[in-house]
Amino acid sequence: MYAHDDWWNALSPQVRDRIDGLLCARRLVAAVVLLRQEGGLQPPPGLYEAQDLLIERRAELDRRGLLEPEPAPSTTAQLIEKAAAITAPVVAVEALWDGDTQGWCVDLVAIVRRPSRHDDRFDEVPLTVLRQGGDIRLFNGQVPPWPEARQATEQGQAVAQHVGVPFHFTSPEAPGVDLPRWWDTQPT
Repeated sequence: MYAHDDWWNALSPQVRDRIDGLLCARRLVAAVVLLRQEGGLQPPPGLYEAQDLLIERRAELDRRGLLEPEPAPSTTAQLIEKAAAITAPVVAVEALWDGDTQGWCVDLVAIVRRPSRHDDRFDEVPLTVLRQGGDIRLFNGQVPPWPEARQATEQGQAVAQHVGVPFHFTSPEAPGVDLPRWWDTQPT
């Protein structure tokens, strides 16, 4: 493990500036990639070590008030506008669990009729990502219920009703990966 500040001081000023820019924009994964690929640290930090180092650096930037504020969550009216602006035929609205280094979140997407890397007949158009805390909530006994799942259900149903399509959420009660998608329920 690198000493508290030694790793940061070992980086070039240009790389430090680029990392800080990514961290201030809340782009942790991109900052981890930059640190590992262009940081010049020997040995280069492992993935989890780089993440830990940069989470610590991000906390320092946050204490200084340099992080961009979290974007305000989309209102239902904004999501309806976004869905209405989609040019491909919308056939469903779906909520699905996703996760990253900060924990679980729910993606709200419009399903459209066009081939994609996901399915031969359907694709997804992102509407919003809903996150209401990190995974520490699991250890603190704060979830379930999952408030982001409740919000995704409420907003997703409203968008689906407005667009005139079904709403689908395989597992609103608990996060999971590799759960059936809306298009998995459709006959071929």
